[in-house]
Amino acid sequence: MKYIFLLKLLPLIVVLIHSFCQAQSYKIQLGSSMTAFSYTQANGIKADYLKPSSGSHFGISISLAILDTSKNLSNTSKRSIYFSQHPTLAKILSAFQYDFGINYLQMNAVGDLQKIPFAYHTDFIGTQAGFGVLIPIKYGISISGMGQLALFQMINGNQLISNQYFRLSDNPQFNALQFFTGFRGEISKKINDKTSLFIAYQKGQTTHADKSGEASLNFTPTSFLIGLKFLK
Repeated sequence: MKYIFLLKLLPLIVVLIHSFCQAQSYKIQLGSSMTAFSYTQANGIKADYLKPSSGSHFGISISLAILDTSKNLSNTSKRSIYFSQHPTLAKILSAFQYDFGINYLQMNAVGDLQKIPFAYHTDFIGTQAGFGVLIPIKYGISISGMGQLALFQMINGNQLISNQYFRLSDNPQFNALQFFTGFRGEISKKINDKTSLFIAYQKGQTTHADKSGEASLNFTPTSFLIGLKFLK
């Protein structure tokens, strides 16, 4: 299963490696994630006995601007000359950024049914891409907002029912490749010319459609993160 996952992600890994070489900044982040499980039974009834539980979130990513003014406006190419003659357009384009990253995420839940306690403990790893804007304010402070897409694969998972554990590796609701959409908000403060400290709020969700006669499970992780950003 792990090898199939790597083959599925191979094109993204190639893009990520290339992007790392072209990156203008690098980020490392860690924090905590609270995940809500939305489970719909085969009869169409939504379960109300699942409660969010905390887990760890760790990530490494790179960021690139649509227009890198420090690189493109410092030479005599036609592109550089054009943007030097249109500074407003250059400023707008330089505010738009996209990023790629690798994340480790725990998505956990707890609950009880008919007074029988249970818990889900899962570990996921995947790639994430985002696009948005970075707006400098004052005193080295910037804010950013970004829409995100992500692909995650479970690498380990267990379900605890009463006092017995069950592996989730054969459960298709967990071991399938999970596609997430979401958003991220971030505030950063420069420490020096090359390093910034940031805090971020990030939320994503899967969108598995409910099918008649079949159970479905969706994940909605919400992460609070802190990290460092290093300019190249």
